[in-house]
Amino acid sequence: MPAVVVIMAGGSGERFWPYSRKEKPKQFLEIAGKGSLLQQTVRRALLLTSIENIYIVTGKEYTGLVREQVPELLPDNLLVEPAGRDTAPCIALAAAYLAAKNTETLMVVLPADHMVLDNDAFCETIREGLKVAASTGGLVTVGIQPTRPETGYGYIHVGVKKIEAGRAYPVDRFVEKPDARQAAAYLASGEYLWNSGMFIWQVKAIREAIRRYLPELAAGMAPIEAAVGTENFACVLRDHFPALPKISIDYGVIEKADNVWVVPGSFGWDDLGTWTALERVMEPDSCGNLIQGQAVLLDTENVIARNDNGEKLLVAFGLKDLLIVDMPDVLLVAHKDRVPELKKVIQELQKQGLGRFLHSLLEEGDRVSGLLAGLDWKCPVVEKPWGREILWTQTPYYAGKILQVQPGHSLSRQYHREKRETMWFLKGEGELELGGRKIQVRPNMIFDIPPGTVHRIRAKTGMVVLEVSSPHMDDVIRLEDAYGRADLRAENY
Repeated sequence: MPAVVVIMAGGSGERFWPYSRKEKPKQFLEIAGKGSLLQQTVRRALLLTSIENIYIVTGKEYTGLVREQVPELLPDNLLVEPAGRDTAPCIALAAAYLAAKNTETLMVVLPADHMVLDNDAFCETIREGLKVAASTGGLVTVGIQPTRPETGYGYIHVGVKKIEAGRAYPVDRFVEKPDARQAAAYLASGEYLWNSGMFIWQVKAIREAIRRYLPELAAGMAPIEAAVGTENFACVLRDHFPALPKISIDYGVIEKADNVWVVPGSFGWDDLGTWTALERVMEPDSCGNLIQGQAVLLDTENVIARNDNGEKLLVAFGLKDLLIVDMPDVLLVAHKDRVPELKKVIQELQKQGLGRFLHSLLEEGDRVSGLLAGLDWKCPVVEKPWGREILWTQTPYYAGKILQVQPGHSLSRQYHREKRETMWFLKGEGELELGGRKIQVRPNMIFDIPPGTVHRIRAKTGMVVLEVSSPHMDDVIRLEDAYGRADLRAENY
């Protein structure tokens, strides 16, 4: 039986702010290497199994991003958490879904936001872990052989023995993140591995471990498990999942269990926890600088510079040991020694009422700037395969949305039975199909769309559209859709 790979793709990615934002965190960004970290993780998983055996668990706000970045993923293999509850409920949900098919299934759990430089060595390690999980019935984790006295990772102690690649060891104990002195001692001893957060087990083994060590979680999962495969599953999941205890699988199960094994691995792994992690996975220039985007660094050493600011040039002169990230709405300059404390900056922004800078910036024009300045940034943001929408108002009489459509993408060809809407094109260029006509649209054009009128937006450049409509929020019939969402009820329209 082929193994199943479960990829955990939740998480806010705050440590890579301001490049990473709440609407598009680290796992969906191209940090280093080709493609986003999620796409790289899927490519590694495909070396182990087929796409039919790959599942992705993510938050409801990121489903559009997952579908956009991994279009080959089977629809039923996208598991959506109604609320973030940490890794134990995430894994419990995936295990419940897989158990409905076969409790003997071997399950590999991978975070979506890690970097791996040697895919062949990675696969060799995972395959060894699969053998151990199958033969012992235990819980297997992957330990990374340390290359430095790292204080940002937890450690796994395997006992007084020489650690060899390709072997499995019973875990003696897990150790929390050490200080610099302890980390140096762990490295020198040769008895410790980094805790990677990657796991391998049979579905029945992790379910039994959750029942034993997290009975409250197991009890909360019971109605969800019973609803798997039924028409009520989505409703039951929505009602019960947010009430599950918020706890990590490490703390809740792995650190308590008595049948945990570790397989050592050495495959260029990094969890990319902070900006400075880029120095471990990318090649700097002769002065130790890492440059992403358009930048000129003169008499400058050991600087990480990223420029995402369009045609604007980033210039650094006479600097050393800094992080510089230039985004359209935020310029971050920090000493590299303080980068691990970036969360303090995020907390200060929230304290000063500047939380909007933790969100993605919509493409701006004068009209858009004025509109967004008055928005409550707690408005619901829904990721779509073509971009995203912000529901900025909803009353019994009307609703208002902002649509951001990515270049080259399009909404579905659709109509509404009752909903009447007016679209004001604020930014970008594209095409509006409206009742049989194809209209080239540009900023400051306004169109009224009565019920029953077939319409579709195609974006040539990034577009921002203000939509005000009657309050019918779910009144849409899709005739054609590039993302597989066409409504079969409209076949005879």
